[in-house]
Amino acid sequence: MAEIPNVVEVIDLTGLSDSSESGSEDGREDDEEDGSEHGSDGSEIEITLNEETRSQLQTAIATVSETRLRQLLKILVETDISIEAALTRELVTLKRGTQNVVPRWDCCGNCEEEFDTNTIREDMECVFHPGELKVDKENNGDEDTDGQMDSSNNPQNFRWSCCAGTRVASGCVRGEHRPVVSRKRKRHEE
Repeated sequence: MAEIPNVVEVIDLTGLSDSSESGSEDGREDDEEDGSEHGSDGSEIEITLNEETRSQLQTAIATVSETRLRQLLKILVETDISIEAALTRELVTLKRGTQNVVPRWDCCGNCEEEFDTNTIREDMECVFHPGELKVDKENNGDEDTDGQMDSSNNPQNFRWSCCAGTRVASGCVRGEHRPVVSRKRKRHEE
């Protein structure tokens, strides 16, 4: 974890403008009537950055809804060039060979692992089962009332159709990560 500097920084989260600035009589900007434009409910306060607030921020990031987090990132990118530059370095890359600007991270269609699209693919980086998980008829365990079995509670009662391994067996095929939908196919579908 980064060391906390001795200089204390206070962040004013009130959204209130200085009364000497142009705005309405109550000191707020006319276009920010209640601060709700950016998801605020008017409950902002001054917060001092320190170890405790950083810890709580990490907790908030881990628990806030994905929608709210994405909305906040969009707002920050639109309002702060340094945040835009930092996120661009982390989330966008130039595609090898073509130099086209593309998203840096993708999800593998085989193993569902996130991977960096601009790293050189390796033959053994992706481990997965190409088959389907099926009920093992020789070792069928408890069934639910509708005849369905829960593979998470009874992994020994399920086998992969590709290799006959149990549900928790390591993948039987190794290869390169592949995007869920290739970008070429996606472009043709649009």
